[in-house]
Amino acid sequence: MSQRIDRRRFLVGSGGALLALPMLEAFAPRTAFAQTAAPPKRLVVVFHPHGRVVGPGSNENWSPRTTTGALPPVGTAPSPALAALAPINNEIVTLSNIDNIVRHTSGDIDGHASPSATCMTCVVPAGQTPKGPSIDYVAGLRLRASTAQKMALVIPGQAAPFANSVTENNVFLGPGGSPGNYQNIDPKQLIRDLFASVVVGPPPPPPPTPTLRDRLSARRGSILDAVAKGFTSFRAGLGSADQARLDQHAQFIRDTELRYATPPPPPPAASSCAPPSTSSVPNYDWPSFRKGEHDDVFAQTQIESLVQALACDVTRTASLFFWAGGDPGFVTEFAPSTSPYIAGNWHASVHGDGSPNDPTPASLTKAFGFYAKYFTKLIQRLAAVQDTDGSRMLDNTLVLWVSDLGYGSGHYCWNYPVVLAGLKSAFPKGQGRHVVGQVNSLGDLYAQVLRMLGGTDTAFGSTGTLSSAVGTASFNFYPQMGRPGLITKDTPLHFGALDL
Repeated sequence: MSQRIDRRRFLVGSGGALLALPMLEAFAPRTAFAQTAAPPKRLVVVFHPHGRVVGPGSNENWSPRTTTGALPPVGTAPSPALAALAPINNEIVTLSNIDNIVRHTSGDIDGHASPSATCMTCVVPAGQTPKGPSIDYVAGLRLRASTAQKMALVIPGQAAPFANSVTENNVFLGPGGSPGNYQNIDPKQLIRDLFASVVVGPPPPPPPTPTLRDRLSARRGSILDAVAKGFTSFRAGLGSADQARLDQHAQFIRDTELRYATPPPPPPAASSCAPPSTSSVPNYDWPSFRKGEHDDVFAQTQIESLVQALACDVTRTASLFFWAGGDPGFVTEFAPSTSPYIAGNWHASVHGDGSPNDPTPASLTKAFGFYAKYFTKLIQRLAAVQDTDGSRMLDNTLVLWVSDLGYGSGHYCWNYPVVLAGLKSAFPKGQGRHVVGQVNSLGDLYAQVLRMLGGTDTAFGSTGTLSSAVGTASFNFYPQMGRPGLITKDTPLHFGALDL
């Protein structure tokens, strides 16, 4: 005889067994089965010019340590250049020995254009012309929820007109080196552009609770439906108290079925979505912003717009672009009217022109504190926003701080200043560390960023060696721009994973 039991008989028997059981406390779930959907992962890129500003050499004061190890406790400056990061030492990982190797395939000795064309794309350029998308574009393409969502915003952190910051030093790029998604520099217009379609208000009331009959009619094929006829007949012969008890038990079975049958809802925007108001934002007027007179309120306004663009799920990839042309004043870092850069010699000072007006490395370091200060404000603001699951939005957002150069003094493309923060789950060795590993390329760093966001990438940008990437043995390299003793035609564009 066949030992098989057909599906119909199994379902009817199972349904009858379930209905025969009373409502017991043991049936009550010990854990929540309908968990809130996991919040999305996000990426924020912070960019500043001129690298470590001071150095290379004994006066380089960016690195917190000379070896891999813990950063000092919260409240203690990790280094002179990064003193403003003291409140968030436990949230960051600083990196040394990151080089822009692919820059040496540009075939020219230009100062800024070649590094700008390659520092975020890691793709062999055509001379000084970029030929690949930057890391923010690639990540944005993967992280966005749909094609309707903004993919990779670039928000200016200082009030320099685009003629100074984008056309001349474009580092955020789309396919083939096309311009990145730069936003309006007027902070009021930027708010209008980003949040025009965001509606914030009380959630709509929940729909009315379906009756048992509604559910029985809507869900054919369930265990309860399979015995509905017998259930109704049996129920009709019972008293009102027993009917109520039976209805309660049937409702329990129906709830159990729905718990496992209903797909999880899509992740909503963070619970702290609150588009900024334009009423408190100063009017943008370039002449009065020229030397950074309003950089404090401007930078904080732009940071809030960036954070709320993430919180309201306008985008999942955004960048804060600090580039105030060649000569910002950094007036926020000095006593009133005492900035040594008001005369317009910041750029020359980075290069160490030796003129009588050339400020000391101490002044350069103090001015660099502007970037560290607002990086800290960004991290603290991300930490203050509650995400869709009740966690900090910072814990689901990877923040990457990079530059176009290692040392601006000679346009050197080695030992780039790199700080990582956020997305704690992506740091198996923890945060609050400085990492001095083997030499790695920016391509290694960006591949690791994509892995931290859920990818499987082992390389980013062009691959192979300098000569193989260019495709000609007669290519001209300029070793003086790179790490001493490293750059030859056989130097690889990737070295492997970072010690994170």
